[in-house]
Amino acid sequence: MSDLDQSQQENLALYRRFLDAFNSGDLAEIPRVISADFTDHHPGFDITGLDSYLEALRGAYNSLDLKGELEELSALGEDRVLTRVKLTGTHLAPLLGLPATGRKVEWSTTEIWRVQDGLFVERWAQDDMLGLREQISSDALNLAVVQQVSDAVNQRRLDDLDDLFGPTFHDNNPAWSCESLEELKGIIQGAYDGLDFSVGLDALYPASPDKVIMHITFHGKHIAPFFGQEPTGKEVSWTSLEVYRLEDGKVVERWVQADTAGLMRQVGVPLP
Repeated sequence: MSDLDQSQQENLALYRRFLDAFNSGDLAEIPRVISADFTDHHPGFDITGLDSYLEALRGAYNSLDLKGELEELSALGEDRVLTRVKLTGTHLAPLLGLPATGRKVEWSTTEIWRVQDGLFVERWAQDDMLGLREQISSDALNLAVVQQVSDAVNQRRLDDLDDLFGPTFHDNNPAWSCESLEELKGIIQGAYDGLDFSVGLDALYPASPDKVIMHITFHGKHIAPFFGQEPTGKEVSWTSLEVYRLEDGKVVERWVQADTAGLMRQVGVPLP
């Protein structure tokens, strides 16, 4: 600090005043550190003027209950300040097009502030907004859950599905009526017995905010009566496109479009 001149020391003190006001939610203090004609160069945000900035702060408080922890503060010349701040909060309201999750979040921002006449008049910021979005998005969690569903079915661990499906699970499949996980497990077991199948996962991707799409190819062998047909010993394969809807990390609904007709043809079911 001793190597800095008076104006540089005042600039650093100005930022500390800003951060104290930011963390306490004291919006009445903000006009004492930020100019009325303040310009914020922040990618993805349109902030021009003090009123616009205050509105953005209110939105951040409401959405994230935001706080900042100073990790680095340096003077750049006579009129600029460099900061590196760790931002933390709780996702309390819709943000970045995503509904509130209640999750704790943390990301970093690096900023340059320009000072004129004792007030901040300009800012340039680079935030890890992608990292923030990943923290509040359900995509990663939902993908992991559906991946576990596929793994459990492939490894014939049907009891593992109990922890992956919600109690209100409903299956929308034109080939059968299935109103519970227990019914679905019975259908899968019947397919094990008749077709001795394995699952090949072809594609798995999110359909925000609460769905996952899965494309799979089944490979098996007709070893026991199935679709009313005596076992043929033939190798069989068929594809399925499935959409899973999740709530709180549990599968609660599924839609299935499988090549049932193709499978029936392979096991010898007469078709029109």
